Amino acid sequence: MNNVDVEDTLQNIDKEKIKTAVQLHTPIEVTTYTLPRNMEMYIHDVLNDFLTECHQEHMTEYLNFCLGELLTNAKKANTKRIYFKEKNLDINNEDEYNLGMITFKEDTLTNIQHYLEEQKKAGLYIKFRIQQNDEFIKIEIRNNCILTKFEQERIQEKLDTAQQYDNIEEVMTKVLDQTEGAGLGIIIIILMLTKIGLSKNNYKVISTAKETITRIDLPLNSEIKADIESLARDFNDNINSIPVIKTNFDALKTALAKEEMDSKEIADIISHDVTLTLLLFKNSLEQDSNAREYKTAIETLGHEKLKQIFTEENKEIRLLDDSDTPDDFDFWHHSYKVAFFVYNLAKNFPTKLATADELFIYGLLHDFACVFTEYATSGQKVLIEQKALLLDMDENVVRLFYKNSIHAKSGYWLLTSWGFPETFQNAIRYHNDPSHAPEDLKEIIYYIYLADIIQYYQKGMAEFYQLNEEVLEYFKIDSEEKLNYFIGCMENGLK
Repeated sequence: MNNVDVEDTLQNIDKEKIKTAVQLHTPIEVTTYTLPRNMEMYIHDVLNDFLTECHQEHMTEYLNFCLGELLTNAKKANTKRIYFKEKNLDINNEDEYNLGMITFKEDTLTNIQHYLEEQKKAGLYIKFRIQQNDEFIKIEIRNNCILTKFEQERIQEKLDTAQQYDNIEEVMTKVLDQTEGAGLGIIIIILMLTKIGLSKNNYKVISTAKETITRIDLPLNSEIKADIESLARDFNDNINSIPVIKTNFDALKTALAKEEMDSKEIADIISHDVTLTLLLFKNSLEQDSNAREYKTAIETLGHEKLKQIFTEENKEIRLLDDSDTPDDFDFWHHSYKVAFFVYNLAKNFPTKLATADELFIYGLLHDFACVFTEYATSGQKVLIEQKALLLDMDENVVRLFYKNSIHAKSGYWLLTSWGFPETFQNAIRYHNDPSHAPEDLKEIIYYIYLADIIQYYQKGMAEFYQLNEEVLEYFKIDSEEKLNYFIGCMENGLK
């Protein structure tokens, strides 16, 4: 499943790609030019699977109707552009627009295949796009036709009219617009949305310089979302220690045992390890909120304090033996690789908001909350199971919790409770969702997001079209070739 026209070769829906897209908050997009019946069915199947993965399957009947209407509207809008061009009519002139619409429906229905072929030749597309973030599922139909003033007015009129009706039967008897066909689609869409607890505020039509975007914003399953957040908060409240890999801890302890402290050696050991870094800054920031680089954090604590922190006697540390962790410590490796990429991005694209060293730390810590669930203690696991059982939570809640479905938010809560500065908090909170980050911090989030999503792109778990467009534009990446060049440069540096 990718951003291509798959009209000629319809493939089976790739459920794994949908699951990955939900997990990573990346979009799924399907492009078509003529919207044949098999393509329309394919798009509906993608919607159904996506909603199921988000536990909103109860909405499928109503949303499938809405989707069908939106696809038909986009297809008709494209056909209209070809028709007006062939009739030598100016679609933006009110008199000519009204003249063309008198014969549009009859003429195009009797020769629809011709107009569809011309749409394809002209590159007039219809894109279905669906994406989940922490708060919403965003469903979009896009086409590269710009709305005329008259079309915008008609849409707004229908949205205003929709509020006057309570059911479809009433609409059918009172509303008829022969100029634009039945003219009922938008009104019925709003009525369908009300049946699942939404309103016209969840429906938006956006006209840009290149596209018309019709969007439906769905809230996440509120019950499951609340239950997962409740488990996460209880879990966080019962974190009494930080898991640390014993081999890395021993190397640091050896370095600290030397008579003279070698700050560079200590920083090098800690900077390769996400949980050692977490411990360092958790302690240093308590003394100095400006200690945001390894050098200043180490100097803030001093030799003796560091030895007191990084010792087996410190109850805040829970050592993981080799048998407790994967052979390649994949989680630690992923975190370091993201941090390294962030650092290199910052060196090539400096920002005034943070130094490259600071950004390295944000990158290293981006997924730190995952380590707590991945290496939860038996007591913590019992706590989660008992609460889920006591409150009769949906069977999916515990599974989603351990799959770190809200790890960014959970990490944000932990850093907030530990008194980390706001920049640290939000770097974790929005690393998967840069578009919703606070405006004054967006640049910082861009570095972490790109370095992180690249790891999934390299594994084939994300495709180029799924990467955030704002971020790609910031780094002047306008093609997949340029992205691959970036990655190659950074991989060479890592070696």
